Amino acid sequence: MTCPHDDTILTCLVCAADAKGAGGDQLAAWRRARADATCDREFPRRYVSARVDHPQVMAWAERYLAEPKEARSLLLAGPVGTGKTYQAFAALRAAATKARTWEATTYADFAAALRPGGRDPEGDMRRYTSCDLLLLDDLGAAKSSEWVEEVGYRLINTRYQDMKPGIYTTNIPMRELKEVLSDRITSRLAETCDIVQLSGPDRRKAAA
Repeated sequence: MTCPHDDTILTCLVCAADAKGAGGDQLAAWRRARADATCDREFPRRYVSARVDHPQVMAWAERYLAEPKEARSLLLAGPVGTGKTYQAFAALRAAATKARTWEATTYADFAAALRPGGRDPEGDMRRYTSCDLLLLDDLGAAKSSEWVEEVGYRLINTRYQDMKPGIYTTNIPMRELKEVLSDRITSRLAETCDIVQLSGPDRRKAAA
């Protein structure tokens, strides 16, 4: 869907009013177009074209779209270069129509934003804990410390308590994850996540 009023689908009030007034398929198409436009603007350039091509990831996205408030989280695990981040952004795009607010960051960037003396650590924590859907890439990639473990626990536990789903990735083998993230975090992830194991050769090396 494109805007016929020399505006963008994200800002055109006429398109919004027309879609809401029409309802049904037209409203659904407008919401999809707005979600896609937001993803196009906010996604890292490398993953703007990401579309789900894994059956288990697609199944998760379909469940999220059907019942977003009841949806489980998604944990993509596997070695480096097996397409976890690609599938994570693809899943986020597929689900974005029903996620009123979403955030996407890496575990390392999340930890960096929360460090004392940063711009607004508590504001950033609220942003990541309160959004409808959170993409958190490379779980366990931040340098381990008691402080990193604590802020990671605050994030995961708050979303766990509020029953807010997330999309997570990690290249740490599942049997070792609790040693990196702590039992408190991994037990909550194990309870709430659909785990999809990705495998295969390193796609980055193959593309080099």
